[in-house]
Amino acid sequence: MRVRSDAASASSGAVNGDPRLLWATAAAVAGFGTWMLYDALPGINWVLWTGAAVAGLLAFSRPRGHAPRSVLIMGAPIAIAGAAAVTASPGLWALICLAVVFFLAMQMLLAAGLSPRSITARFAATAPLVALRIAAVQAMRRGVEATHLIRSTRARAWVRGLAITVPVLVGFALLLAGADPVFAAWREAVGALIGWEFVPRVVFFMALLVVVLGAYGYASIEPGSPPAMEGKAPDRWLGSTERFILLAGVAALFWLFLAVQLGYLFGNLPRIPASGMTFAEYARRGFAELSIVASASALLIVVSERYGNDDGRERALRLLTFAVIAAVLVLLGSAFRRVWLYETAYGFTTARLYAQVYMCAVAVGLAMLSREVAGDFDAGRLFRRAAATTTILFIALIYWNHEAWIARRNMDRYASTGKLDVAYLTGGLSPDAIPAIAERLPALPEPMRSDIRSAVREQSAAREDGRQRTWFEWNLASSRARQALNASFAAP
Repeated sequence: MRVRSDAASASSGAVNGDPRLLWATAAAVAGFGTWMLYDALPGINWVLWTGAAVAGLLAFSRPRGHAPRSVLIMGAPIAIAGAAAVTASPGLWALICLAVVFFLAMQMLLAAGLSPRSITARFAATAPLVALRIAAVQAMRRGVEATHLIRSTRARAWVRGLAITVPVLVGFALLLAGADPVFAAWREAVGALIGWEFVPRVVFFMALLVVVLGAYGYASIEPGSPPAMEGKAPDRWLGSTERFILLAGVAALFWLFLAVQLGYLFGNLPRIPASGMTFAEYARRGFAELSIVASASALLIVVSERYGNDDGRERALRLLTFAVIAAVLVLLGSAFRRVWLYETAYGFTTARLYAQVYMCAVAVGLAMLSREVAGDFDAGRLFRRAAATTTILFIALIYWNHEAWIARRNMDRYASTGKLDVAYLTGGLSPDAIPAIAERLPALPEPMRSDIRSAVREQSAAREDGRQRTWFEWNLASSRARQALNASFAAP
């Protein structure tokens, strides 16, 4: 791919637009982000700032005629950031943050004129680091260019010198204060005079300003040369004979495995005499290995198609490839079944649910792979389709309150099995599950009901820590959890 060279040519192109407008917009977005995000709990603040950042990026790229043309790339960061106000799960917050950063980086790179066809696995894997590097370089350039607005050469040199020297002196002085009592006393005196609590906020603002300024500056550049739309043809280093042996061997192994397990593949292994494996071992150990085999097989087929020759064996190689894909789909079905059996016997957890979602995503990817194998194989197109499907699936997952569903299923199981993992129910789930727990709580007997009520109340108090939310920290899941706590978990 020529993604890096295209980005380099764009970054070296002509600068367009009013630098004053660029600086004012970047400072406003960075200031808005500092107000909304610094030391704030996730809520509607995430989607408000993400929307502002995306709007600014589009505003500076559209006049150049190269705004991102992918609706998914433009809308995904806003849609994903909105989920931060819907869920109260810290784990999902982390995934949402990473996903928003990833899509903003993708949008920034595409805003310089790259085609959505430039999106490949390599492009996506390096996008956040490449975007950060380009943004830092662009911010430095814009900082240097800003000094040109000062007409006096001598004054310009003083501004640059102070901008470089002051942060260095402050950093060194703070370090030396830890080694000398006089410097330490001066540090305390300055801290008492102005207060040090503003320093982290200023650092956060400056970091955000660098990223936003660099991104907007990069989007406003006129590319020096038209970006390449397609990558060069891959080297076909895998011969047809090697491909035939590889695919035939894998297909034979998979179908042999399926034949051996035919009697219990979708059943209950412990019912078979002398199996040597308990039900728990069968259900717990199998799905991880089968999922890894399925994922690795999909990657193997992609490598075979992208870097392999057919040399007149196209029909035979295609049949072998389909044989492997069919076997892998059956293996995925078996893995999904094992997780389901384990959930039925031991209860539902987020990890088990995520494993099932992952297997469904792999199955969809294999269906897309089959379509590519049947036609003219294009690895980049396959990746883009699979990535789009995965993004849509991820958005659906983070908006779906699956933890509440897990809580309901586990509490409903108690009526038929008499078993309930109270520790996981009250400590392993986020506040997303509290309304569902409150809904099913009256059906549980004492003293279990009182134990759950006390544990949920203690966990919630530890999470809140007496903190009051501001209006932009409003969160739907947290609001519902507080209502359920006040209604069903109040101390007697």
